[in-house]
Amino acid sequence: MVKSIFEGTDYIKGWKESIKSIEHKLIDLRAQSNAANFKASRQHAIERERRIIADLARQRKKNKHLYAEIEILRSRSPSPNALISTQQQDEISTLYFDNKGLQDLLQIEYKDTDLRFINQRKGHLLIDELSRAEQLVNDRKYHAWFMSPQSEKLFILWNQRQPRTHAGISPISVFCASLEPIFNSHSRFICLTWFCGLHSKHGNDEARAMLADLIVQLCQQHDFDFEREYDDTDKTLVREHDPRELFLLLYRLILSLPMEITVIFLVDEAYIYERDGFQDGLNVFNELLQLVTNAAIQSVIKLLFTSTRKVRFLNEAFRQGGLTLHVETAAHQTGGPSQKRMERQMRLDSDQGRTRATVLGSEQEYYERDDF
Repeated sequence: MVKSIFEGTDYIKGWKESIKSIEHKLIDLRAQSNAANFKASRQHAIERERRIIADLARQRKKNKHLYAEIEILRSRSPSPNALISTQQQDEISTLYFDNKGLQDLLQIEYKDTDLRFINQRKGHLLIDELSRAEQLVNDRKYHAWFMSPQSEKLFILWNQRQPRTHAGISPISVFCASLEPIFNSHSRFICLTWFCGLHSKHGNDEARAMLADLIVQLCQQHDFDFEREYDDTDKTLVREHDPRELFLLLYRLILSLPMEITVIFLVDEAYIYERDGFQDGLNVFNELLQLVTNAAIQSVIKLLFTSTRKVRFLNEAFRQGGLTLHVETAAHQTGGPSQKRMERQMRLDSDQGRTRATVLGSEQEYYERDDF
């Protein structure tokens, strides 16, 4: 107060300048706030636009499908068959989602046909090469892959001195076909197979069929609770074998499996899906590889790729960690193949693996006790 009396106008001038400085700062703060709000609003608008565009694209796809169905129905004269066709389309659009309904929706099932074909044609392959492939169950890397209680991946490569092949199958194809019933004879295993050599003519359609067939195999071996989940799955896209929708469904099904289940993927002759026109196949391979390291999945994932040709994509994925089993350098003994001998070895490995998993599970429960 005393200072204001003696300094007079100078004090008032300084006071006014302080007021102006504060006002300028307030203006700057308001501008920054408006800019931040605008940026946030703009980002929100962009995200909203993306969602709308995605929904619009999905709706357009549905409309195209419905338009095609309408044109087909218009081109036909009224008949009992046309009425039946219309009724079938209505049933599909209102399909209840369960194991059987999903299999009907996908309209695909190759596993039994493929296994039967391989067993019928394996006589065209060389006996000593069949024996060599069979003895891979004794290899150290195979043991490490199979017996580990954690999720693991393995790549079996036979490309330096390539074996004889016939009609899309090789000795390793027979090896995988022999493993499938052995694995599936155990309640804690779910074995899913895909033989690329038997599905190599139609490019991306084959790769999408691979995803669809893996889903069908999975549903045949486990009862899923479709009443509680999966209502938001787009049935139209599933029926059309949309790769993103199919893999999302496969992932969600695997995510719901109990931790005591081990899911085994056997993908044979993977090199075929590096050809032109099979880009969806490589995308599927990449997504399957990510399942092995996905911490959200509580069940164990065992992923096995095989090939009788070099595969650039898989070579990169398996380069680190020595996760490639080269058949030419694997130990083997002379003699013909024997399914019973292979089953005995696999049964022994399975028992040892179960014991190891039980011990590790007990140790984990001990260390997770509240009183530890």
